[in-house]
Amino acid sequence: MKKNNSFRSSLLKFAAFAAIAITGCSDQDIPVSEQELSFTANVAAYSNEVRASGSSFIWRVNGVDQGTTSSLSTAINNVIGNGNREVHILTGGTLGQQINLQPGLTLYCHNVNFTKGHTGYGFFRDGSGGINIYDMSLTNNTAGMGIRISRGSDIYIQNVRIYGGGIGIRIDSHPSRPYEDGRWVKNIHIQDCRFENGTSHGLETYGVDGFKGYGIVARNMGECGVLLNKTINGALGTVNAYRCGNGTGYAGLRLANSCNNVTTNMLYADQCGRGYFVLTGSNNNTLKNCRITNGTGVGVWLENVTNAKVLAGCTNDGVAVSGSGSYANVSTNGCP
Repeated sequence: MKKNNSFRSSLLKFAAFAAIAITGCSDQDIPVSEQELSFTANVAAYSNEVRASGSSFIWRVNGVDQGTTSSLSTAINNVIGNGNREVHILTGGTLGQQINLQPGLTLYCHNVNFTKGHTGYGFFRDGSGGINIYDMSLTNNTAGMGIRISRGSDIYIQNVRIYGGGIGIRIDSHPSRPYEDGRWVKNIHIQDCRFENGTSHGLETYGVDGFKGYGIVARNMGECGVLLNKTINGALGTVNAYRCGNGTGYAGLRLANSCNNVTTNMLYADQCGRGYFVLTGSNNNTLKNCRITNGTGVGVWLENVTNAKVLAGCTNDGVAVSGSGSYANVSTNGCP
């Protein structure tokens, strides 16, 4: 009996050592790729998310997977729901229909790329705001705007790149005319956004009180790089425009339709239609510095506006100023 117990004890010890050896081999000798680790980390990582599973998309709400669909647009709209939540989009792809933004929405896109495969808007909201959008690219292969938000205040958009299409981003106080009936949206902030190869404006506003725009880059746009209409109490950091409105009456940066009290730190405008163009009752606006070169129209044009000022800069495209208190203190001998 003792011999049997001894044998059993030895067998158990061997099994234990074998288990340790196998576990050690699994941990140390079978490599796990960074891609696999990343995939593991991203699966169901957020309470509200969209992720890919093969050729399908899963949407998750409040920590529970809700369904699977072959349509990325459907998955995103489902996870957004009625808004008032933080949403993470962990995969890119083709948008077959409009994404409906909702109030109280914070949308983290993790630098994925969307391709708009339908006409109309890529992302749209008509109504109250409180909307934040971060970190995405949108390739717009059809006509129409990339992002349009109407009647929504408290909008923050950061690190969004839009390629192709019509207007890149438009924020306005009403989806259709008339705009001049005391309608305003407030607290709009556009940060580090880029627009390329569109047929219209990169960034456009209409009816905004309280606007901030920093780090705006526009390349090869058919009309303006940045166009602010009826926008008051605004601050622009750097606007960098290249071949925006080339051969047209549009400009790298245009302020129009009673756009008042906007201060811009720096404008780079190369090969645009006009460089800096202020008109139609747009008073008390200041451009601190500019470098405007090789345009097809006037470099700095302050057209019959009051207290419109350019404090410093250079252009080889000429200057035209009219209106009480307006001036452009820029070199017209070209830029070094």
